[in-house]
Amino acid sequence: MAALRDLAEFYDPDLSLPIGGVIYKVKSPGVTEADRLRLLVLDDTLSAAKEYDEIVKILGPAREEMARNGIPDTMAMHAGRTALLHFGASPSLGRANWQFAQLADFVDIQAVLDSSTADDEAKDARAE
Repeated sequence: MAALRDLAEFYDPDLSLPIGGVIYKVKSPGVTEADRLRLLVLDDTLSAAKEYDEIVKILGPAREEMARNGIPDTMAMHAGRTALLHFGASPSLGRANWQFAQLADFVDIQAVLDSSTADDEAKDARAE
């Protein structure tokens, strides 16, 4: 088997978030911090104040750059939540948050779920 290439030669562990034509780079946490974040994203008692503190911490210099560039707080918070999910859960969950978090503002998620459940129940009734 061929030797593996050094991962540092081709893998960027950081998160790049495009906002308003600027790429904001969020540094990847170390192993110990990532372990802490994994527990954090599972904590259903996380308060808004604690979430804010965690967002400020994870964005670090990227948040300062966002502030200098006049990025709205709501966008910075969205970027921070995405980073928390990316590093604390998975890149896929972070990407889903980045792309779809606002969906609930436009779609009644409960109605969609209820409709889906009703469809499933109707199919089950027909199958009996």
